[in-house]
Amino acid sequence: MIKPELILPAGNREKASYALAYGADAVYAGLPCLSLRTKYISFDELSLGQAIDEAHSLGKRFYVACNLFAHEGDLNRVVRFLDVMEGYKPDALIVSDPGIIRIIRKRKINIPLHLSTQANTTNSQALHFWREEGVERVILARELRYEELERMCQESGGVELEIFIHGAMCVSYSGRCLLSNFLTGRDANRGACAGTCRWRYALVEETREDERFEIEEDARGSYILNSKDLCLLRRVPELKNFPIHGYKVEGRTKNLLYVALIARAYRRVIDDVFIDGSSGIDPEVVRLIGLTDSHGFTEGFLFPDSEPMQNYDRGAERSQQVLGFIRECADREIRISVKNPLSVGDEAIAISPEAVLPITIVELRMHGESIDRAYGAMGHEVRALIDKNLTGPHWRYGMLVKG
Repeated sequence: MIKPELILPAGNREKASYALAYGADAVYAGLPCLSLRTKYISFDELSLGQAIDEAHSLGKRFYVACNLFAHEGDLNRVVRFLDVMEGYKPDALIVSDPGIIRIIRKRKINIPLHLSTQANTTNSQALHFWREEGVERVILARELRYEELERMCQESGGVELEIFIHGAMCVSYSGRCLLSNFLTGRDANRGACAGTCRWRYALVEETREDERFEIEEDARGSYILNSKDLCLLRRVPELKNFPIHGYKVEGRTKNLLYVALIARAYRRVIDDVFIDGSSGIDPEVVRLIGLTDSHGFTEGFLFPDSEPMQNYDRGAERSQQVLGFIRECADREIRISVKNPLSVGDEAIAISPEAVLPITIVELRMHGESIDRAYGAMGHEVRALIDKNLTGPHWRYGMLVKG
């Protein structure tokens, strides 16, 4: 039996640090210009190298995404990037373009290759093909049914397998979407997706162009292309006997709360199932998932009969609000970097990699003066007295969430 590694997204170095602290075995990231996320990603070559070093210092792994479909004008930049990455020694390169794979092999770059889900691998013969091309791990397409995954596990031919287990789902086939290009000129296959499937749509009759007809009787519009988010948390016991090497989470553009809570939840479930032999899911873990923003949840193509995959009623819904990040703690006194307004008397949930505690703000001070309310201004820090003792180095990555 293979215990899969938990792989979290990292849109910047801080997110990488939180993902690793909250239980990820590995993180993945890339440069905006060479991976499929150009917005809200702040890595450059130097910070990427520093993040790789940090992961390795913790005994964890770092996978670098270079999974764009390259045009001719990209190739020189790809070659330079690959040469730089060889010096930084990530644990794998995530690629999808056969041309980039050929460049890597031709230049004898000594970094393992993982094939991106963007390559749409849906059968065992494709696994054999990619293994012959030097790929060590294939991140399978999300469109697989349970029976197909089972067969591919049996016929993998020695190549490692990885699946997505949580995160946003693209309405198009494995992300091969042209809707964003058509409506905005932003190429989803080159990392610039505008999320057009999440927009509200209405019908227009050709002779009455100024008159909109809602597709459903809902004043907010219709989300006819809006997929729910994948969540296979409850299915981990069922997937236990499949030889899958990696469980991956989508979300390089998601916030720190998402990264931390999803990492903590899946870390707990994977350890319970693969180490302790549990066949059930702790309700507290399910509650953690529910604190993150989502479009509603689905078990995707693997378990299509469990519930509808589309959410026709609403877009993303924010479940909770991060009040601030804990920078220092000494028993009942904590120093908070404020993100959203908090007041004396507020009830919150204090979350760290090792604890989830309800707390109450008893007192707030800034520059030594008592205040009743703190605001989420840039760099705004306060000291708070709370009704619980917070001790231990794990609170370095603590956060306060609105209770």
